[in-house]
Amino acid sequence: MSADQPVQPTIYLDATAPMLQPRDLGKYLPGVVAGGIDAVLTSAGAIEDFRTTMEIVARWLEIDRSSSEKIRIARSVADIRAAKRAGETAIVLHFQGADPIEDELDFLNVFHAAGLRVMQLTYNSRNRLGDGCFEPTDAGLSKFGRKVIRRMEDLAMAVDLSHAGARTALEATEAATRPLVVTHANARALLDTPRNISDDLIRAVAASGGAIGVCAAPFFLARDKPATLDMLIDHIAHIADLVGVQHVGIGFDFADEDADDYVYFGYDERYIPMPPWDFPIGIASHAEAGNVASALKARGFSKDEITGVLGENFLGVFKRIWGA
Repeated sequence: MSADQPVQPTIYLDATAPMLQPRDLGKYLPGVVAGGIDAVLTSAGAIEDFRTTMEIVARWLEIDRSSSEKIRIARSVADIRAAKRAGETAIVLHFQGADPIEDELDFLNVFHAAGLRVMQLTYNSRNRLGDGCFEPTDAGLSKFGRKVIRRMEDLAMAVDLSHAGARTALEATEAATRPLVVTHANARALLDTPRNISDDLIRAVAASGGAIGVCAAPFFLARDKPATLDMLIDHIAHIADLVGVQHVGIGFDFADEDADDYVYFGYDERYIPMPPWDFPIGIASHAEAGNVASALKARGFSKDEITGVLGENFLGVFKRIWGA
């Protein structure tokens, strides 16, 4: 970098923010801003059909077009950095499952053109692409799933292995040729639950050049006791020790769900209790996101390592996938 080029401000990115929806921006966006979060991956779709999902995407596009809120739909890393310079929150459209493309591979083209940049292969249950993490069979990746990965890579869209069954995820790492991400999951070595991921998958994602976002969902951090920020740091430290801190990010996955949501999303009572949920002490909401940096510093992480974990690691991966 030449002396006359400005230094880019660093980005704090939450790789999973399902609460941030068009209808709820006034309720949740202030907490994101208060916590110093610059960019979020918002769950614009998951297990819905094409039309339902496109209605949500259309609402995001209208908010962006009309400038009715201080947000910007980001389609590139440059867009994310530009949003921060403009005092806006960057919104990256993310699907927590591939149901919105139904059985039409070309629907991926439509969603990509509308701004989708990251998509999970599955949610908790089986879909057309493969088995989710709560399927007892874990039959792996389907033929259609392999076609979807190829098309996503052709479109420079990030493949997200969160919520996938163990075999489905590992087969995806074998099928992929670009970096992969796990936007929100913790290490199964520290808490054994199907929504956390194995050391083998962590190694495979890192070997692809990808990143894993540690998650604040309390039931992926602790069982039969309150979750804490320190437990979240334990998972960051585990992944960093295993594959290098450059492969770790944050995907908080804060949620405010009720009994109807519990049934709708197919949660499994063996692993996820009925809401309401108490998020970790010290990082219970976006408003407390500033606590993560000091907790990482207290664990001995350097300034550059902390900057990476808080967002720059994911941005580096996204730049390699999405291009300039």
